Amino acid sequence: MIRLEELVRQKYEELNETDLYIWQYIYHHKRQCKKMSVLELAQVCNLSHTRILSFTKKLGLEGYSELKFRIKMELDDESKFDVAIIDQSIQELERTMYQLKDMDLHECLEKLDKANRIFVFATGTVQYNFAMELKREFAYRQKIIHVIEGDHELDTLLTYVDAQDFFIVASYQGNNSTMINLLKYLNRMHIPVLGVCRDGESYLEKHADYAITFTSSDFPTGYYDIEYSITGHFFLISNMLFLRYLEYKSKEERV
Repeated sequence: MIRLEELVRQKYEELNETDLYIWQYIYHHKRQCKKMSVLELAQVCNLSHTRILSFTKKLGLEGYSELKFRIKMELDDESKFDVAIIDQSIQELERTMYQLKDMDLHECLEKLDKANRIFVFATGTVQYNFAMELKREFAYRQKIIHVIEGDHELDTLLTYVDAQDFFIVASYQGNNSTMINLLKYLNRMHIPVLGVCRDGESYLEKHADYAITFTSSDFPTGYYDIEYSITGHFFLISNMLFLRYLEYKSKEERV
């Protein structure tokens, strides 16, 4: 069934200002309109009920009853959510956690521990919050992490970094253009990089010296065609990376 928005788009040239006014009210008040009679809708729009019926005819509908039926169907579609997504998301988060538990991180953590400076570059809001969480956690072991604030700071910083530094690069898809240019520069300078991103053969996964990836499936939210995917993996990785670092230091100090 064609959505009302699409019907309005198709018939747009045939609609006058009054029709568009009626549509704007319906679009922004669908839940109220679902319960209104044609007279009630006409009253809130300050129009006659015949103008409402004329609008429905212009859309090719049989009448006001069909308009209400379509509004109800669209609202029902917007409310659908597959509860199986909850179990799937839990499984994916658990997979990330156990992957970090068993992953061989010795060389990566050794490079991080011996580095003169540690920098984190993040390509989005969630990734930036991940970077700030890393900074907070590693401070408990007196490891200072510098979170890069924007492209201008990145350009300035790259003039004095060297192979004794360590970079953590966080990107959801792992193919951000600024991030790709950064990776190329760091690779040329032989500066070790730990990449954190969703799995999927991304540039970051392929070109970082060390990579921590996670699986996070896209799923419909039940609201129009909007999809979402769980981003909590970044914070699990932050927590587990810090725990693995504590494990590394504990073993080192016993030698």
